[in-house]
Amino acid sequence: MRSKHIYNLLANDYSPVFVPHDLPSTPQGPGETGVPAVDFALSLSLTILFGGTTVFQSALIAAITRDRGGREASIVSPLSSVLIVAVLLARVAFGEGETRLPAPFDSGFVFVALAILFSAGLYLAIRGLPLWYASVGFLTGLGFTLVPRFIDDLGVTLYFSAMILGQCAGALAFDHWGVLGTVRRAATVPRIGGLTLVGLGVVLVRVT
Repeated sequence: MRSKHIYNLLANDYSPVFVPHDLPSTPQGPGETGVPAVDFALSLSLTILFGGTTVFQSALIAAITRDRGGREASIVSPLSSVLIVAVLLARVAFGEGETRLPAPFDSGFVFVALAILFSAGLYLAIRGLPLWYASVGFLTGLGFTLVPRFIDDLGVTLYFSAMILGQCAGALAFDHWGVLGTVRRAATVPRIGGLTLVGLGVVLVRVT
């Protein structure tokens, strides 16, 4: 049963991604999804946006690398992602009584402890850097909590097509403006044309 709130990050009651083997699914025709139009549009839009957040994450890791080195920077993003997911799961556990994970991860107190632990680790890892660098994994952590919903609404092929479109669009913008210290590379007509072709691919995947 779907949540009445279309995109409640804390809701655990949306449809499963995979249909059990004893309940065969009915194939959809070209352009059909069986998903309400509003849900479908939101899933598609947020998937494209999620693709863009992965560009932000990569560029921010590159910025941290210039100060700390690549191996050192690679630990910051997972600390950040696990922290935000731990906070969400703590909220789920306290709001619903428990999570759907086996013990001891069915308890909200475990996730509170994890959130405190990863907060401390994240703080120590980014000391001397701008504090907002700690957000490097927040958006992708949130995005991954919604991936099952995205795939459920869009299907695997359209999900990955939309994700790539968001990544390409974000990368083109970051290159053009040199965001977070990246080397500036102008958004030329051929580059914009390439992005347009990626968008056309998403349209074709959707309607065929």
